[in-house]
Amino acid sequence: MADHGTPSSAHEVTSSSSNNNNINNNNSSHNANASLGSAGNASGSSRSVKRPRPVKSCIECRNRKLKCDRLLPCSQCQKSNRNCRYAADGDVNNLSDASDAEVPDRPPKKQALPINAESPASASKTRDRNLTVPISLWEDYGLRLERLEKLVLSNAKSPLVKDLNLRAPPLASSTTTIRGLTVKGSLRTRFFGQNSTRVLLNLFDEAKEFMFSKTKPHSVREIFTNIQKIHKSLQVEQAKALAPITVYVDSINPVHKRMADILPKRVVCDRLLQVFLAGSESLYRSVHIPTFTNQYERWWDGTLQSESFLPQLLSMLCIGYRFYGSETGYGPDRESIHIPTACSLVKEWLHNLRGKNLMDFGTLQAEVLLLMAQRMINPNNQDSWTQLGLIVRMAMTMGLHRDPSEFPQKISPFWGELRRRVWYTILELDLQMCIQCNMPACIREGDYTCRPPRNVDDGDITMEMTELPEAKPIDQATDSQIQVFAASTLSVRFKVIEIINGLDTLTDYQPVIDCGNSLERIFDDMRYILLRKQPTTPEEATRQWLTKTILDMHLRRALVALYRPFALSTPDVPQEILTSYLRSSVVMLTYMDDLDRDSPNYTQIFHMHHLVLKQDFLQAAFSVCYYIKHVADLSDEESTSPQPYSHTSASRPDSFAEACLLATESSVLLSPSRLVSVLERALDAMNSRIREIGTDLKDLVSLTVVLAHCRGGPVEVVHQRVINGLRAIVDAGLHSIHTSQTDIASLPILQPSPITMNSMGNAPGFMNSQQPFMFSPDLPNITMADDFAIWDMEFWNPLLQNGP
Repeated sequence: MADHGTPSSAHEVTSSSSNNNNINNNNSSHNANASLGSAGNASGSSRSVKRPRPVKSCIECRNRKLKCDRLLPCSQCQKSNRNCRYAADGDVNNLSDASDAEVPDRPPKKQALPINAESPASASKTRDRNLTVPISLWEDYGLRLERLEKLVLSNAKSPLVKDLNLRAPPLASSTTTIRGLTVKGSLRTRFFGQNSTRVLLNLFDEAKEFMFSKTKPHSVREIFTNIQKIHKSLQVEQAKALAPITVYVDSINPVHKRMADILPKRVVCDRLLQVFLAGSESLYRSVHIPTFTNQYERWWDGTLQSESFLPQLLSMLCIGYRFYGSETGYGPDRESIHIPTACSLVKEWLHNLRGKNLMDFGTLQAEVLLLMAQRMINPNNQDSWTQLGLIVRMAMTMGLHRDPSEFPQKISPFWGELRRRVWYTILELDLQMCIQCNMPACIREGDYTCRPPRNVDDGDITMEMTELPEAKPIDQATDSQIQVFAASTLSVRFKVIEIINGLDTLTDYQPVIDCGNSLERIFDDMRYILLRKQPTTPEEATRQWLTKTILDMHLRRALVALYRPFALSTPDVPQEILTSYLRSSVVMLTYMDDLDRDSPNYTQIFHMHHLVLKQDFLQAAFSVCYYIKHVADLSDEESTSPQPYSHTSASRPDSFAEACLLATESSVLLSPSRLVSVLERALDAMNSRIREIGTDLKDLVSLTVVLAHCRGGPVEVVHQRVINGLRAIVDAGLHSIHTSQTDIASLPILQPSPITMNSMGNAPGFMNSQQPFMFSPDLPNITMADDFAIWDMEFWNPLLQNGP
């Protein structure tokens, strides 16, 4: 046996190698050590080393160092009952550095790849030193490394990816067009989701620069001055309307006595209650209509003994009054209900509950109804999302997330069905709030086992029944049809929330496309279910339109929320996402086009429609403007380019603008001229409702400026469009506050209130926080893409601007 690596042999090898023209000077230290090992093995032995030759033994005999008779199967594998396998030709296992007859004392060491292995000269030297490694081995290593890299990068949640920081870039747009945060003094912060106007405005650099510019033309500054005065007047008026009546709120009388005192006359209550039952008790089921109607009659007879009935009734009347429509919207006299006072009293009653009353089912119904009533006058999504978290946990504490059939204590079929309705109402509210706030859901798929309610009329179930009736087919209209159909789509829409809240880890479009296709199939099912029967009367047509619109709106909110992060400014977005997002945005802007203007209650439906969809209108309008902008930019490029743009169905668009153009060309209803017409009609509708818009007037101003810039053209033409649009807002605002152009000129200009921008009490480009904030004329415009602080400073206020 050879002497491996003795000290004397190592010394001899070192001496001989140093006299051999320094042959190792160009090799790595690893190759030098390998040479030493080879020389050491050779000393003390005259054995010659043969060139590698194919192995004829089977793989199992070779691994176990057994003599193989080279049959199939061989005798050794037959004895041990093993699977006899031979290496294929060209396989690395089919090569050997010794003869089959020579059994090595130990497995040969794996040879490492030399640093200069790609050089033919170094490869020749390596062969001379018996370090030959077949080319197929390096190819195999390369393929394995490539597969490993793909596997690691495809799994964004892998700990290895996080440790090595190898995460693939996210697919969505930049964070400035998905989310935002206002920071005041480093302590007061508020998060804004992707459908907030503050975030959407970041898509339009030119329009944003124009609004925040300190050098507006004099004619534009004068219009902004009037808009600012109108806005202040509307704020003052709305603040008064939203203030509860102190004589009821601060009274020492029992809260039930005060709630009874603010009830309007019986005839008014009857009308408002019917409006609520027709407009809200469809998707959001909260009561059993016959039971509540019976309680309502007993209340007026003075025979009802229920703690939770009056709070529920007041909340219903508030919702019905807002749906019914009025000039002020809040009810200032005895002929209606004063919503702020009613909400304050219901909130006080809920706050004073203690003990077992907190777990009463009627209390939970009052909580849900109060949340919906408060959104009628103050639709703040973030506050509603916070309040809804309390309701969700209250319902789960009461066990509503588990199906009533799971409990050994028998729950009657009537109350079990009512619990299911209220639970799925809470689920729907949670899902809608999460989509609008771009927040995670309080409840996830799998956190509950409660089955959906049955598609039956309220008259089909009673308290005395021992078994629920069979559910009717989903295409048959009932009191619960809308809620039952919406409940069947919850799993897909919860998937939407999961995707949009995990955008940073999304590296493939396929989950987005699959989820969007599932929603599109739901739209097809909805149209098949709801439109099978043609209406025969105007009342039936209106009812069918309301049902279709309510369902389509809630489903389409999920679809546009899913596609928005990719459809807006993501360069490689699939074409189907762009087209579907544009189509959905246009649909949300044109719901009212399908309703006959001569139909009964058209004015009431128009009011209710814009009240519920106000934020959705703004989001859809800004999105359509984004498409118009890119199509207009592409048209300007074509006018100056010698070769006009041409596209075939088999090729992919070369730019995002070309992809937007393809989306508008996918249907006549999406043509650029019609998109502009749709937006102009939407602006006119919003102008007619300036009093209802209230403090959101700045959103309307932003949309007007954005649309004027997106249509393109010379600077003079764009500025004239802006002036015309802003003058329309001024005219509508003057009519809303019953003021003339002459009278508004005498009103004082709102002084900007000081705010703190950072922890030092100063903001870049602003005066000290002890003084009213003004733009410094010596500093450039410091507005950043994700800075929303100026938005809260009335950005059209002329006192905050400088210019000729």
